[in-house]
Amino acid sequence: MTSIKRIQFIISYILLIGTIFSAGLVLVGGFMYLYQNGAANMHIEVLHADAFAANIIDILYIGFSFTPIGIIILGLLSLIVTQILRVAMLCGFYTFTRDYWFIFISLFILAVMIYSVFWRV
Repeated sequence: MTSIKRIQFIISYILLIGTIFSAGLVLVGGFMYLYQNGAANMHIEVLHADAFAANIIDILYIGFSFTPIGIIILGLLSLIVTQILRVAMLCGFYTFTRDYWFIFISLFILAVMIYSVFWRV
């Protein structure tokens, strides 16, 4: 197996494992939430969308509380981390193949993704 094919295999494997792990966490959290709150009546206030501003520390605090909502949040965070890791590995892949145009594009996408995770308005 050539080194380019090996890198492509590793990137696809990380994407597959991360996606399956994220889906599993969201499903487990969803089932736990339905088990705890499935028989309760839903209040209309839940459907009103308000602007929600939180920083990454608050989101991680809720995520690692291991409540049903926290497990769902951890699943969504792991999906985001999987995509950031994929783009970072693509930067390395394009560096290895010396495709400078795609290195620039991947670095720009990676910067936008990291900016959107850590700096919220």
